[in-house]
Amino acid sequence: MISRHNQHKVRLATVWALFVFALTAIPSQAELLGPLRVHDMTPFNLLRLDMLPAQEVTSGPGSWAVEVEISHANTFVMSENVGAYLEQRDRRGPLRTEDVEAIESLGEDAYFVDGEVSALELTVHRGITRRSSVYLTLPLYDFTGGFLDGTVEGFHSTFGFGSQGRDLVARDRFQTVARFGRGNAAYLDPPVTSGWGDPVVGVRHSWPVGESHWNLIVDGAAKIAVSGERPFLSTGSHDFGLQASLQRKHRRQGIYLSASVVRTEGEALGVPLGSDLVPTVTAAYEVGLTRHTSAILQLYASEGAVRETSIEEIKANKYQASLGLRTRRGPLVYGFAVTENVANFQNTADIGMSLTLAWLSQ
Repeated sequence: MISRHNQHKVRLATVWALFVFALTAIPSQAELLGPLRVHDMTPFNLLRLDMLPAQEVTSGPGSWAVEVEISHANTFVMSENVGAYLEQRDRRGPLRTEDVEAIESLGEDAYFVDGEVSALELTVHRGITRRSSVYLTLPLYDFTGGFLDGTVEGFHSTFGFGSQGRDLVARDRFQTVARFGRGNAAYLDPPVTSGWGDPVVGVRHSWPVGESHWNLIVDGAAKIAVSGERPFLSTGSHDFGLQASLQRKHRRQGIYLSASVVRTEGEALGVPLGSDLVPTVTAAYEVGLTRHTSAILQLYASEGAVRETSIEEIKANKYQASLGLRTRRGPLVYGFAVTENVANFQNTADIGMSLTLAWLSQ
C-alpha cells in the first residue's frame, strides 16, 4: 500500500511531467500575465489576511481592473490522537456528541477538520498614477460537506494509496473538532453555510530596477473586521500585511518572487490564533504556450497561524505547489489552477482548484 507521502510524490511527478511537456511548444513571444493569485485555503488560516502575489493589472491613472477568483478545497486533516481514536471506534459514520466528548477527554490537544470550502473573491483595482493603484477585495465563503469525498476515495483505492482514515467517517459532511489548551470548539455542522467575510483594502506601487527587466512591487493591505468575530466568517480582528515582490518578464518567460508578513489574531474555525506575525514566500515561473496563453508553476511556503499548541503537525510550515493555465482575449482574462500540498499533510488542504475571470481596462 502506498503511503500518503508517496501518493503526493506521484501527484507532483505528474504535475512536473505536464509542465515540462508544455515547454516543448513555447512561442518566441507571448503576453505574460504575472503570478497566480491563489488564496491559501488551509483550514486554520482561511480567514486571516492573505497577501496574494502582486500583479500589475492597471494601466495608469483612472484605469480599472476587476477580478473574480473562485477557489474550492477538499480538506481532511487530523492530529494523530484523533486518528487513533477513530481507528479504535472502527466504524463509518459522522462524528456525534459522544465522539466529541471522547476527544475532549483525551486530556491533550487534538483537532479534526473534514469538509469542503469554497471562496469567491471579488477584487476591484483602480489606477492612481502610472505605477500606483489601490484595490478592494470582498470575499464570500461557502462551507459544505462537498462532493469530492467519493472521488478522492475512489482515486486512493484505484492507485493503492489507502483510505488515509477517510473510511472511518461519513462522506460529504462538514465537521470540525478542536481542543487547544483550555479552549474547546466543535461543529458537527457548520454554524453558517455561507456568508461574506471581512473586506480587504490595499495599495500597491512598482519601481523599475535600473536598466534591467526587473520590477520591484510593494503592497500594503489591511483586513477590516467590520462586524466583529463571526464563526467561520471573521476572526474578529483587524489584520495588517506588507509584501515585497521582484518580477521579471522577458519575451515568453516570467519569474516572480514575493515575500510578505501579516500580523493576525482572533479565531478561525473556533481556534484561537493568538497575536503573531506570519511570514510567507512564493516563487513562480510563467511561460508562454501561445501568444495569448501561458502556464504558471508556483510554489508557496508559510508558517501556520496556530502556534500555541503541543501538536507539531498543526504548527508545521505549509508547503504547496500550484499549476495553472491562463488566457487573455482583449480585456478578458480567464484561467484555471490546481493546488496540491507537498509536505506536512495534516495541516493543509489535500487538494484545491481555482477559476479566474478578470476584466482589464485598455
